Amino acid sequence: MAATFATFKRLKDKGLAALQQGDYVGARPYLIQAAECMIEIAEENKDAKQREEQGAYARELMDLAKDCDRRAARGGGGARRDRAREDDENQSKAEDWIVREKPTIHFDDIAGLDEVKDEIRLKMLYPFQHPELAQRYGISVGGGVLLYGPPGTGKTMFAKAIACELDATMFVISPAQIMSKWVGEAEQNVRKLFDAAKAESKSVIFMDEVEALVPRRRDQQSTVMQRVVPQILQEIEGFDRQADRALLFLGATNEPWGLDPAMLRPGRLDAKIYVPLPDATARFKLFELYLGKRPLADDVNLAQLAEKTAGYSGADIKALAERAASRPFLESVAGSEPRSISMADLTAVIAELPPSVSSKDVEKFERWAGET
Repeated sequence: MAATFATFKRLKDKGLAALQQGDYVGARPYLIQAAECMIEIAEENKDAKQREEQGAYARELMDLAKDCDRRAARGGGGARRDRAREDDENQSKAEDWIVREKPTIHFDDIAGLDEVKDEIRLKMLYPFQHPELAQRYGISVGGGVLLYGPPGTGKTMFAKAIACELDATMFVISPAQIMSKWVGEAEQNVRKLFDAAKAESKSVIFMDEVEALVPRRRDQQSTVMQRVVPQILQEIEGFDRQADRALLFLGATNEPWGLDPAMLRPGRLDAKIYVPLPDATARFKLFELYLGKRPLADDVNLAQLAEKTAGYSGADIKALAERAASRPFLESVAGSEPRSISMADLTAVIAELPPSVSSKDVEKFERWAGET
């Protein structure tokens, strides 16, 4: 079997089609072969993040195959006969994948990016915090918001800070969870997620890599995506934005151009907020954050480090700090006298680790921002 995406898709689609029909015995071998095909594809992939995601998806398909064994043992094609019972089981399982949390990160904990914070306050926080004024001036409460920008710029941190500032329950979900749990019922999973959020007094739904769940439909041949995208659009449009229980849907993406254009129309993702690479002030604060609790030599100059790292993301600076700290640590492990992290350590690491985001990538984001 050639390990190609075309082969994987053919096997996966056959397995999922059989699973939808309640043919658990027939679905199992296709799901296993699809998982094995994806494992082979992952092994050839040089991108570590994609390789990890592909491996995780292969494991999920294997789990579905095991579930086919359990369902078949309970009575073959009993999907229709036991529908009510399985709905109850799925509702209880939903608690396992619909993750609720109460973030404790405030805007003050995020370095710099004051213009982004001001835009978020205006578009998201103030209508919630001043509902009477919002109602008087006809300002919508809640709705859909897109946070976009290069990877490692803190979009997830901003989402958590928004939930914290609102004292809201945050629902963290990934496209893979929506699509892979109880395959064939993806639309129901979307509905369950939004119903759970609406049951809270204040809630924020956060979905990273949202373009994976709402991609351009003209680029997708999957019939599942053709059904799921309209379901999400319907749920977002169905917000009661004047209600006490209004909620926010936050989608984050490193590839905003990959979103279905319908998702960007008014009434859906109304606000589109660009989260850029950190400026010099933000980089200074990031170095303070990631080096502050580590032993530093007197020659370490954070202002110079901020100047040297133009174009670095927050994730890049965190990696720099960790790599610099590893140098004296490894020396100490080898028997040398423990010493502080020096400016030379940090300068050497900066030379070793270039920024992860290229200037061409930044131009692409800024160009997309100007076109929307």
